[in-house]
Amino acid sequence: MRLLASTLAFALALASAAEAQDALDARAAYVERRGLLAADAHCHVLAPSLRGAIEVGALQTRGALLRAGWTSAQTNALEEATVAAARTRACDDPRTASAVAQARASFGQWANAGSMAFPGWERTWTARRATIGWRLRQDVSAPRPATFGVRQSESGRQSLILALPVPRSAPPPSSVRLVMRDRARAPARDISLTTRIANGLAAGAPSPTTSRSYNGVYSSERNNGGATAVFTFPDAAFGQMLALDPRESVELRLERGRASERIFVEVGDIAAARAFLTLDR
Repeated sequence: MRLLASTLAFALALASAAEAQDALDARAAYVERRGLLAADAHCHVLAPSLRGAIEVGALQTRGALLRAGWTSAQTNALEEATVAAARTRACDDPRTASAVAQARASFGQWANAGSMAFPGWERTWTARRATIGWRLRQDVSAPRPATFGVRQSESGRQSLILALPVPRSAPPPSSVRLVMRDRARAPARDISLTTRIANGLAAGAPSPTTSRSYNGVYSSERNNGGATAVFTFPDAAFGQMLALDPRESVELRLERGRASERIFVEVGDIAAARAFLTLDR
């Protein structure tokens, strides 16, 4: 137990130092981006495409602050102070013009990229401007390989799905439920760095008493000589997930006879990733 405690303490010390620096960087970037958005609301200094790109960047840096240990109250207070300061500037303030020029140089190429990675605490959302295939995806390696996200069919239909490779020696799950916090029943909660390190993605899992679930509809696909079990979830589930806190996790409950299994998906910056896909180019 002493070894475990000292190992956890050492991990916390390393993580705290790294997160502190990340938080400083994220704070500066968030103030810059959120302030510029506030200036645009007052003075209309941004083209629509540039404003959209900066909104994505602001969502990213806000998520980074929360994952670095900031509370929701602290991030909200920083936003309020940043917006208030931006509104005191005159529309012809040279600092605003300089910030717009820098943003145009920084976000111009970024906004036109064909794909973008949005790293979270442990997992990454990949956003891809594709007409067929995965548009948003998060790859899972444990407890089993899986891919979760939004996939577009040849007909143009976009669906929230879980794709599971099925070994030849095992049947697919009989059912899968997607479980997440019910925002109407419980607000987002702050998750400490200590809890996150000790429990991983399970720290952000929904509480059984304040969660809601969505049943997946099963189908099977064949590719490269193997089988893939696909479970499709309602569109409403995706809308609810977009509104969750970046520190949260959603849970996929796989049932196979009397056996059950849980897969966690990190909410992370899914809202920023989705916004990236909707940018005008």
